[in-house]
Amino acid sequence: MRLSTYSTPFIALLLAADATCSVPGTVNFNIVREKRRVGAPNLFELRHRHRLRRRDSIANTVEVSLENQDYLYLADIQVGTPGQTLRVQIDTGSSDLWIQSGENQLCQEHSDPCGESGIFEPEDSESYVYKSNNFLIRYGDRTYARGDYAYESVTLGSATVTNMTIAVATDGNATEGVFGIGYPSNEAIISQYGPEYRYPNLPDLLVEQGLIQSRVYSLWLNDLDASNGNILFGGVDRKKFSGALAELPIAMYSGESEPSEFFVELLGLGFTDVDGSAHAAVTSLNTHVLLDSGTSFNYLPLDILEAIASIVNAKYSSNLEYYVQRCDVTSLEASIDFYFDGVTIKVPLNEILLPAISQSGEPLTFTDGAPVCILSVRPDSDIGVSILGDTFLRSAYVVYDLDNHVIGLGQTIYNQTESDVVAISGSLSDVNGQSSSATSTSSSSASLSSASSSGARPTTTDEISLTTLVTTTPSVFSSSDPRIVATSTSSAPAATSTGASSRTGIVHESVRNLLGVCVILTCAFVGDYWYM
Repeated sequence: MRLSTYSTPFIALLLAADATCSVPGTVNFNIVREKRRVGAPNLFELRHRHRLRRRDSIANTVEVSLENQDYLYLADIQVGTPGQTLRVQIDTGSSDLWIQSGENQLCQEHSDPCGESGIFEPEDSESYVYKSNNFLIRYGDRTYARGDYAYESVTLGSATVTNMTIAVATDGNATEGVFGIGYPSNEAIISQYGPEYRYPNLPDLLVEQGLIQSRVYSLWLNDLDASNGNILFGGVDRKKFSGALAELPIAMYSGESEPSEFFVELLGLGFTDVDGSAHAAVTSLNTHVLLDSGTSFNYLPLDILEAIASIVNAKYSSNLEYYVQRCDVTSLEASIDFYFDGVTIKVPLNEILLPAISQSGEPLTFTDGAPVCILSVRPDSDIGVSILGDTFLRSAYVVYDLDNHVIGLGQTIYNQTESDVVAISGSLSDVNGQSSSATSTSSSSASLSSASSSGARPTTTDEISLTTLVTTTPSVFSSSDPRIVATSTSSAPAATSTGASSRTGIVHESVRNLLGVCVILTCAFVGDYWYM
């Protein structure tokens, strides 16, 4: 799923060609960080970027390097013979590889919006074989692409896959192509014509052509400021996470014989205070969330969003349409904790509270000059499904096991320079005892309902006394200053039910504000308008 988030600075994950050692049987790409220039084409629609980097492979693995461009992860791949280098977004929430054609009118505009991602010229490739002209895909951010299906050769770092079904977009409104690596059952053609049109996508072909042993890949995005990270096809890097990997069954929609997307059950939510003490905020949640690298932020039921906002004492800004807090608090050693069966993933404050940036690249500030940070959680009623996107995934080491319909989940180790890659031929439990099966037995029977914003609401909470960098409530409103707009603090996004909820969330009376600091939601314009 590709969901753009209008938000903070963009730092692209670009996979560079750099030969380093990786395990046979894996395909591995490393991550390098690069700042995206302010005013780049379609800046609002970018989220994550990675670019492929070359590695000598450990047997039966393929590793891809990712460059962290804040909210877009892109990969540089080579398509055709000889290879044409193109930049595409890596997306676990979709399953098709599509790239831009020079025929797309969007790419012919004077501003050259497709210049950074590149365009593919079929006539320049000896291996291009036209298939049909009925490709059409739409994403949650209202971008779309349509064009031709074809067979082509695709190179990821040191690994080349031949006769791969790709799509070449001759029409669309997105500037980058997308490399979907989800289940083949989520391919765009199936929604149009039915499951009999399913074709082998990248994870399938990597196995079929002997590059990896199983349809497994591991995602390590690293932290927001990191200069490296990777996606590893066919293996697990045991140095990149702490403890054991919990094995979570992937849930299915009602009527499915196998999963089509990466939904797992989120059991609850809490926080770890600055003194190291852990506190439960919401238990008995039991809602399914999609783990999606193609989505920048998190989309959760409204009551869960409000619980997180209460924990960090963020207040809703109707101007920005986000919960906001002073950026000072992100230096606190505290976290928002997500509870799964067998593992708790701790997301630091500086990963979930992100600076608000104007279109001109300047930070938004409160009228006292303090930088504004936004809470990177939106109500799932916006899109009709609950998603944990990159602001969560950066804190997790995630193994997507498409063969066994399992997600391996562990707490990431940021900025780890050591590597211990093991190729997977069977299941996660085979990796030298590093994985521990979760107690849930619902892998084949778990089913999904539509996301809902109904449920319990956080009650008024007690504040906890913390040593914070912000010690007073700023007096920032000045009605005589034309640059200042007082924003409403009385109404958060209205709950809009999109279906029956399968959960019974309990918001604890003991939920307490992690940050005992009020925020006056009065912010200055930066440039000509608010930007999120």
